[in-house]
Amino acid sequence: ICFFIIVAIIPLLLSSSMSYKETSMAIHNKISTYSQQLMNQISVNVDRELARLENDSIEIEFSSLVQDTLINIKNMTAWEVEKVQLTLQETLVKKFATLHDVSDVLIYTNSNEKIVAYGDKAGFALNFKKDFINDYLKRLDAAEGTPVWISSNEENEDRLVEFATSSEQMNKSNCILLGRAIVSLENSDIIGRLIIRTNERYFSNIYQGLDIGSGADIFLIDSDGIVVSSRNKDIPVTKPFKDRTLIKQILAYSSRGINTFDMDMGGETYLIAFNHVPTAEWFVVSTIPYSYLNSEATRIGQKLLWLSLICLLLSIILSYFFSSSVSLPLKSLIKAMNKVKKGNLDIELSDNSHDEIGEVVGNFKTMVSEIKVLMEDIKYKENQKKIAEIKTLQAQINPHFLSNALNTVKWLASAQKADSIETLVASIIQLLHVSMGKGGDFITVREELEYIKSYIKIQEYSYFDKFEVIFAVDEEILDYKILKFILQPIVENAIIHGIGQTNQKGLISVKAYKYDEELIFTITDNGAGMGKEKIENILKSNGRKSAFSGIGISNVNERIKLNFGDEYGLNIESMEGLYTSVEVRLPII
Repeated sequence: ICFFIIVAIIPLLLSSSMSYKETSMAIHNKISTYSQQLMNQISVNVDRELARLENDSIEIEFSSLVQDTLINIKNMTAWEVEKVQLTLQETLVKKFATLHDVSDVLIYTNSNEKIVAYGDKAGFALNFKKDFINDYLKRLDAAEGTPVWISSNEENEDRLVEFATSSEQMNKSNCILLGRAIVSLENSDIIGRLIIRTNERYFSNIYQGLDIGSGADIFLIDSDGIVVSSRNKDIPVTKPFKDRTLIKQILAYSSRGINTFDMDMGGETYLIAFNHVPTAEWFVVSTIPYSYLNSEATRIGQKLLWLSLICLLLSIILSYFFSSSVSLPLKSLIKAMNKVKKGNLDIELSDNSHDEIGEVVGNFKTMVSEIKVLMEDIKYKENQKKIAEIKTLQAQINPHFLSNALNTVKWLASAQKADSIETLVASIIQLLHVSMGKGGDFITVREELEYIKSYIKIQEYSYFDKFEVIFAVDEEILDYKILKFILQPIVENAIIHGIGQTNQKGLISVKAYKYDEELIFTITDNGAGMGKEKIENILKSNGRKSAFSGIGISNVNERIKLNFGDEYGLNIESMEGLYTSVEVRLPII
């Protein structure tokens, strides 16, 4: 017994120690890798929003209304300026009303006169304190049209009336400002400045619910070490990060292409992971304390130790009682199992004993008997399935025969100069070729658009010119490959459930372009629109299905995610009575 204990306990202790070290290292590596991936994804999402806002600012800057107003501002009356302000308000409310990130858009003339292009003009109007705005406007002039991103808070603002409601209080929270000098299209002179105010909460919500461990933090910091966005009140926004060496370390490691490092802060070691946000020259940073990393490894190590000790103790105790009474029945059982393993289910095994081994033997015999029944059942069902498949194949209509028949109808229509019928039948044939599986699961963007146009021609005859479809497609993407039947169910949904539910003539826009190594398709209609609940229902597996392809919107979304990952798929935006817009994001393959 002593020899058994020595032989058993030494390997057990060694294996437990090695398991603990390997587990600790594995946890560290996995959390490090996960943090890097998470920071990369957050930076992509943040950068996408920053780029969108910069594009909005360029659109405002070069609009003819803004250009003409700033060039002729000295010759305009107060009423004319007010009229321009109202026009800008009406234009930008359509752009930003459904987006909750932008709260104010201000335009400053070269004489620092303010035009409220978007936001409240009354008591809640945004007014920056003099020293702050003068300094910021100088920075914009010096940048000569390059965007300047800074963080700010209510200390730099001066509103005439205090906020009352919770939604108004949101505008008083920390914010991020995008500013740029407005350059004349005529002579490239600076004719004004544009400032867009966004709520900091909009960016912190991107990573608000992410959990990377106890005591860990995620925040955005600029290249000067100023915290731009944070979900932790102990890391205040618009203030330098508490440890000034953090940004120095980030810049140093970033220049070497390294995105993780260890750093001591406040008497504790942290795992730092970061990723660059190029649009605004920010960094998204995560700090994970080693106390959390070690606690996970220690907890697992303790469980391994206790489990090892329990197993050792049980093995010693049980060895006394079962060494002799178990060996013979087990050998018989093992012999029978080997027969079953080789495919022989006709076994003879005695189960006269009434102890646990006897119960195991009885259960094994029962299991073997059930396996025999199941195998026979499987054979029967497979035979029935083959019979059903044969019957189904016999009952199917040959699609090629149907295609040839339609070609005959097309020829007769052409011979009789029935152009409308010929066009309609040609469109049906085009769709039939796609549905027969020609070309596999993937087709080019050009082919996808061609069969959509064929489908639209058919629907135009059904709806008697009730709608018009506009295509805006970049030429460079026409030969890219995409999944078949991705766009048709969406276009059909726009026609039947969007335009078809209104009395007015409808307009459907189909846009396709390449953005950031992705293919973006946007299908927008000015039909009946829908609420949030209906959008969620459409994206469910039991949502609407296409009458032509039998593929539902949810099926399109699921096919994209199954083929390319959860970062791709559909995004639906809609307002009842106004519009519905479906964005399809695909990778370039």
